Amino acid sequence: MALHTIYSAPRIPKSSYYIGPPASTSAYGTSPTGKIGVHYPREILRVERDYSGGEVIQFHPAYPLELEGRVTHTQFQETINSINERLISAHSIGWSFFDNMLAILTLYLSWLFLSTHYEREMTKLRATIDRLNRDVYNPAGLNILWPRNVAFLFVCQPSLNSLPSSSRTNNRSPYLSSRSSTM
Repeated sequence: MALHTIYSAPRIPKSSYYIGPPASTSAYGTSPTGKIGVHYPREILRVERDYSGGEVIQFHPAYPLELEGRVTHTQFQETINSINERLISAHSIGWSFFDNMLAILTLYLSWLFLSTHYEREMTKLRATIDRLNRDVYNPAGLNILWPRNVAFLFVCQPSLNSLPSSSRTNNRSPYLSSRSSTM
C-alpha cells in the first residue's frame, strides 16, 4: 500500500463548491509560486452563479476569503460587475430577436457575413477577461479561466503550484489556460 502512495502521480486539484473559509492546509494566503500556463494550480476557487435575478446569467458578487491579500474587494467587485455586464448584454432579448429575424429573412445567409450580437459580446468578454488576468490577477498568482468552458455555471480562479506540467504524465489539466483555446 505504501508503494502505491509513493509512486502515484500528483493530484491535479478539482474545483468544488464554496463551503466557507479556507482550510489551514490550503495554499491560499501563501505567496504565488510558478508560472501561469506552465505549472498546475495548487488550489481552485469557484465564483458561483447568482440566481437571484432569475434566468439572467450573472455571477455572485460575494468576496471570497481566499482572495484576501491578493486582490482587493474593489478589484473583485469590478471584475464581477464587468463580467456580469457583458453577459447581460449578450443575452439581450431585443438583440436576439433582431439577429434571429435577420437570419430568417436572409435564409440564414447573414450568418456567413455577420456575427451575432451574442458572438460579438463573447469576444468582448474574452478580451475583458484577458485584460483582467494580465493587469490584476496574473501578478497576484491567479488566473480567471474562460467561463464558457463550464457553461457559465461558475468562474474558476486557480492559484499556482510550483510543479511544472511537463514533469507530470500525459494528463492535460483543464485548468491550464492557453491563449489558443477555442471559445
